[in-house]
Order: sequence, then structure tokens, then C-alpha cells
Amino acid sequence: MDGLVNIISTLYAILAVAPFITFVIIWFLVFLFLKDKKMTTRLTMDVTTLFLLGSVSLMWNKLFQTQFGFWLIILFLLIAFGIIGGYQTHLKGETNLLKVGRLVWRLSFVGLSALYILLFVVHISKNYLFST
Repeated sequence: MDGLVNIISTLYAILAVAPFITFVIIWFLVFLFLKDKKMTTRLTMDVTTLFLLGSVSLMWNKLFQTQFGFWLIILFLLIAFGIIGGYQTHLKGETNLLKVGRLVWRLSFVGLSALYILLFVVHISKNYLFST
């Protein structure tokens, strides 16, 4: 069982190093099976968000010398879920948890992608441009 866990964690680490390359690879693999660009893109965004979550939290932890990056992202996701769910309840009188969860997850893809690019640029500038 430990061998399987090691294989899965190593595979996750490899794919999380460059989530945009992972996005492209997964998109082409899923498109071969589904043949639907819209559904393929949505599914690939959902899967890539998992890799962005790990990658962004690791970069956050390295930059700010903390271990709180992952939990900070989860906190923001939960707050967004509460705000969007409350807004949906206010508008419609009921909350569709699946729709709210899907919306928060896809918005987190956009937010984590932007944060990944920002943290990547900050790391490069901090470590290579200003390291003299």
C-alpha cells in the first residue's frame, strides 16, 4: 500500500510542477475520448485546479516562510462558497450546493492561475534578479 501512495504522490508532484503544461496534456487526452471542446475544457479546468492548489500553496509557503498556504486557500474557497451560496439563497430562496460548488471551483481555477503566475514572477525576480 505504501508503494501505491508513493507512486500517486510522485505523480502528483510531477504534474503540479507545471500546471499549465499539465492542463494542455490533460486537455488533449480528454478530447481524444469526449470529442467535445466545451466539456473537455471544463473537465480539464476542474482537474488542473487540484494541481494549482498544491503548486500555489507550495510557492506561497516558500515565499512567506510559512506552512499556512494550503489552509489559506481553503479558507478563501470556503468564504467564497458561503458568499455565493448566501447570494443564491437571497435571489432564489434556495441554494443548489452543486452549482455553488462548481462555480467556486471554476472561479478558483481562474484565481489560482493568476496567483500562480504572480508568485512565479515574484520567485524568479527574488531568486535570480535580486540575488546579488
